[in-house]
Amino acid sequence: MAGNHKFESNKKYFTICIYTIAVILIGCIIFQFVTQWDVTKSLITELWDILFPFFLGFLIAYIINPVVGFFQRNLFSKIIPDTHKRLCRGISILFSYLLFLGGLAVCLIFVIPQLIESIQELSLQIPGIYNTLTDLSDRYLKSSTSILPSEVIETIETKTLPKLMSLTNDLISNLIPWIYNITVSLAKWMFNLIIALVTSIYMTADKKIIIKFLKRFVLAIFSEKTSYSVLRKCKDCHKIFSSFIIGKSIDSLIIGILCFLLMTLLHLPYAVLISVIVGITNMIPYFGPFIGAVPGAFILFIVSPMKALIFIIMVFLLQQFDGFILGPKILGESTGVRPLLILFSITVGGAYFGPLGMFLGVPFFACVQYLIENWVDYRLYKKKITLSEKDL
Repeated sequence: MAGNHKFESNKKYFTICIYTIAVILIGCIIFQFVTQWDVTKSLITELWDILFPFFLGFLIAYIINPVVGFFQRNLFSKIIPDTHKRLCRGISILFSYLLFLGGLAVCLIFVIPQLIESIQELSLQIPGIYNTLTDLSDRYLKSSTSILPSEVIETIETKTLPKLMSLTNDLISNLIPWIYNITVSLAKWMFNLIIALVTSIYMTADKKIIIKFLKRFVLAIFSEKTSYSVLRKCKDCHKIFSSFIIGKSIDSLIIGILCFLLMTLLHLPYAVLISVIVGITNMIPYFGPFIGAVPGAFILFIVSPMKALIFIIMVFLLQQFDGFILGPKILGESTGVRPLLILFSITVGGAYFGPLGMFLGVPFFACVQYLIENWVDYRLYKKKITLSEKDL
């Protein structure tokens, strides 16, 4: 019969329909996310809070992995026979994490209480400092010197000094509740830290398995030639990223310790507090030393202007030592990023991710710069274009 026809499927049109439906669905999801941005933002924030311990675990594993490799190559491989490589790796991981937890315990037991004590002591001295500055201005008004008009001095005394002291009081008073809030949320942080540590241990132990899976995943997506190019670029980016993070962390730790020793020898107050600030901000390239010197100089200035001057000279000499001797020894060429791009990466990273973004933004943009330069070189090579210095 003419009306009795079988339905025959067409793979080509079926595939087109599937892709069309997928594109429409993805478009609807994106439209929903954009039009209801407040809901999307809350979902992203909630997801980030859930995934943060795993991200922190990855960061810990990323930092500790070179330490594990160092102990495995230079210590335990010489003690344990080659037939027990897994045992050698396990002991190296255990030793590295014990070292990490020991450093963390030292910070919690010794450094943090001294920081809190320094902040409390500083807050108690503010009224006395305010009275001293007021007395100095009164004596100046009563003296016969006329370097500055009396109206300027009165303005400073009646308006500027109270505002400055009020601002300082607010700053110090806000630090105490901030520390209290951290103490209250310590249970949550400890829970996240435990998850992060466990995650990092598994990641460190399964490093080869994870790398093998990622390589197989890349090979499954791209062609063989493209896959090896992608893997090579990932390896180079990893080298840039890890060398910066590890090198800058070691450099900043040494600078923080040297700052504490020098401040102790020079009998400058708040050595622990200011050294921690200098060490942490030193992790930001180029501009970190200046950022760290400002709060330290301000704290010492309200105690003693002469001590603030000594501190500024000390930090200047310390940063010269870091820039010309210590930094090049540890970091070498490091990221190779120009100061303008560093300023951009610090600004963007700090705006979106805070202090962590200011630190990680530099190696991230260094990797982006490396990938763009490689792509530009490849495109110029394909077009057979060569540029000499005369063309620039």
